[in-house]
Amino acid sequence: MNDMLEAPILDDQFQSPIVKAMKVLASVVDAPVEWIRHNVVEKYRGPSYPYYHERFRRVPTIDQCYTDDQACIYEANRQYQRDKKVDENIINILRHRFYTCVYYQRNVNEYYNHQSLCPKEKEAYKQANVDYFIKYGDLGPFTTVIDAFNKQKHRLIFERREAEGKIKKIESS
Repeated sequence: MNDMLEAPILDDQFQSPIVKAMKVLASVVDAPVEWIRHNVVEKYRGPSYPYYHERFRRVPTIDQCYTDDQACIYEANRQYQRDKKVDENIINILRHRFYTCVYYQRNVNEYYNHQSLCPKEKEAYKQANVDYFIKYGDLGPFTTVIDAFNKQKHRLIFERREAEGKIKKIESS
């Protein structure tokens, strides 16, 4: 029954000249490339690892790059994006740990009163959220490393001015 549903494969003599030309062109162009890949590249490439085990070397940060060095700025931006993804995943993991802890530790009577459960996981999750917001908050989704560096610079200037203002108030008292 299945043999009747499948279309029969045409022999070479029944195929159109265009299909024959495409097969010849594919064998001329594709065959050497595949031979080089299987016989040369695969031998010297080494073992392949899953993508999540890939380790990138740390590159210079944006404050160590010259203003006209576009390659350094690009690498610093890619490093910033990787670090941001890592920080987001850390927050997701901590959130999941907190929610599973609350789920397994609560009783029927404590369903709506889960603030007292899992204080260690809750504190770690809150601290990670605060740190993430300090570093990436209010920047938006399409930011670059330059935006994050300027935010850090402005925060440090603000903290320095606040500290100087407190010192002046203490001295004048």
